[in-house]
Amino acid sequence: MTSLFISSETLPEFEAAIQGQWDSDLGYRLVDVEFIDESWVGVFVDNDRGNAFDTEADFATLQEQIQERWDQGYDIIDIEYIDNNWVAVFGDNFGLNGSAYDLSSDFAEFEADTQELWNKGYDLVNVEYANGNWVSVFGDHLGGSAYSSRDAFTGLQEAIQGRWEEGYDLVGVEYAEGTWVGVFGEDFYHSSAYSTASSEAEFIEVLEQRAAAGYDLVDFEQGDDILIGIFEKPNSSFSELYELQDNLALVSALI
Repeated sequence: MTSLFISSETLPEFEAAIQGQWDSDLGYRLVDVEFIDESWVGVFVDNDRGNAFDTEADFATLQEQIQERWDQGYDIIDIEYIDNNWVAVFGDNFGLNGSAYDLSSDFAEFEADTQELWNKGYDLVNVEYANGNWVSVFGDHLGGSAYSSRDAFTGLQEAIQGRWEEGYDLVGVEYAEGTWVGVFGEDFYHSSAYSTASSEAEFIEVLEQRAAAGYDLVDFEQGDDILIGIFEKPNSSFSELYELQDNLALVSALI
């Protein structure tokens, strides 16, 4: 699996760039959208599963669009609020996994709602601060999930190390209201890593270094003058099993 990211100054340019990747038949799938330095930025991974991207002016309309995408067999990957637009990214996960989302007015409500969805069997896969709300995305996956919040990035780094020692991989990071939030998941098939940078040019250098080591960019965040990228690569001992799992998902979807 390889990854790439695109950057556009306006939403129409960004939508055209996304469509260009889909039309290229190179097999890239949009997994994350951010607004960095007044530009729309999209992260793609090398994955030929279906993909969709929608923007709406208000959350109620986005909810209707999410339901339509669910009816079409898509799951939510990412929800953002960028430049007065609600943004949702969807992936075709062949119906094996369900997805859910939650909108919380403050962090305490996010914590309570997350516990409620955990009790229903969902795993937290992403959290974003959007238009004054905490928006979280959940998936019905095998394995558990966790999150940690800290006031300083150095504290989050310590939390990440602790979660790694517990067997969790870092899958997402968000910074809002002076709080760093790390999202973690149990993933036997991949190893995760993260890198930081103080500028986009430095981040590109980091991206190239990680790519040379076999890692793919899967998520990134900017906060408190820090750019952080999250990377993953297949565990060698599980790579064949991961490929088999992916193939079985495709076969099941066709039956």
